[in-house]
Amino acid sequence: MEKINIADILEFTAEKSARKAIFKAGSLDTGLLLYAPGQTTPDHKHSDIDEVFYVISGKGTISINKEEISVKEKDIIFSPAGETHGFHNTSSDNWVVLQIKIDISSKE
Repeated sequence: MEKINIADILEFTAEKSARKAIFKAGSLDTGLLLYAPGQTTPDHKHSDIDEVFYVISGKGTISINKEEISVKEKDIIFSPAGETHGFHNTSSDNWVVLQIKIDISSKE
């Protein structure tokens, strides 16, 4: 077992958003998405990865297949493989999102 305190890995930069890895094992990959005010990740998709996004703190917008969805602390979103998604911190505070990725390419 491994334990990490999220507060210990929060590092926001003014230049661009960041992803801080937490745990990776087999088909599971977890990390924190860190957005300072105004930062974005452009729309993109993964053909072989299901993702779950859980808002730890702050608020912003997640676009899912071009539809913008406002999210805030304690909201959770599921984005299955092949679905387009992107992120935008629309607030004046930092935004922290837990990302859980599951590689489904090895499923039979």
